[in-house]
Amino acid sequence: MSITAHPADLVERTGGTVANHIARGDEVMFVSLTTGVVTHAFNVFSETGDDKLKDVDKVKEMKRQELLRACNVLGVKKWEFLDFPENPMIFDYDQYATVVRLIREFKPDVVLCPHPTEYGRFDHMDAGRFVVACVDYARADGFDSPLAPHMVKDVFMFYYLDFRTDQLMGNPRHSPGVIVDITDVIETKSDALMEFNATQVREGVDEQKLRKLFADSVDGNAGYTHGFGYAEQYVRLNVEKGPYLPLA
Repeated sequence: MSITAHPADLVERTGGTVANHIARGDEVMFVSLTTGVVTHAFNVFSETGDDKLKDVDKVKEMKRQELLRACNVLGVKKWEFLDFPENPMIFDYDQYATVVRLIREFKPDVVLCPHPTEYGRFDHMDAGRFVVACVDYARADGFDSPLAPHMVKDVFMFYYLDFRTDQLMGNPRHSPGVIVDITDVIETKSDALMEFNATQVREGVDEQKLRKLFADSVDGNAGYTHGFGYAEQYVRLNVEKGPYLPLA
């Protein structure tokens, strides 16, 4: 289960990893906590006016359709498009109960989410903290829910290089402990990202070129660092335990 702040984040941060698992026959679920209309709808709303957001419901539907098409490209069959408050993200009990329910229903082995200190959009940090908490609440016997508790085996947080993230922590982060080779599915991931163009194309920007730059500078740099083409990187929340060194 991949849970992110905005719809496009699901593909941008975990699209390659998810494509690999789907190809292997694993079941995957996407959860976007917000519609993304505040942060990921460029050139859609007018700049000024009391009625500038009069079409907000229409734009939310556009974002939902973008996520649907991206899921179809990747082969994701299960997904949730939530409408939590965005920028800033404000969570109350109902939001926690919603995501705890989704976790208990889907019963994921692992959850992918933003790192709680990931700089960029503050929604990413808020989403990371929120998801880690929901994973913990989902296993609690006393949480008010008719569904049985579910223990998620592991949480993997996206790892993006950014000095400002380290500044927020006050010290350098742990290096990414899990590197996923997405070389064989980079084109699929890129195609899925292009499905968000209807709302995310900035005026005067070559989106195709921008997506290629993203793939090369982020996923390509991660792959090059670890000896292959393209990669997605994660920090593991729980320390891996074992009686022997990982020699495989």
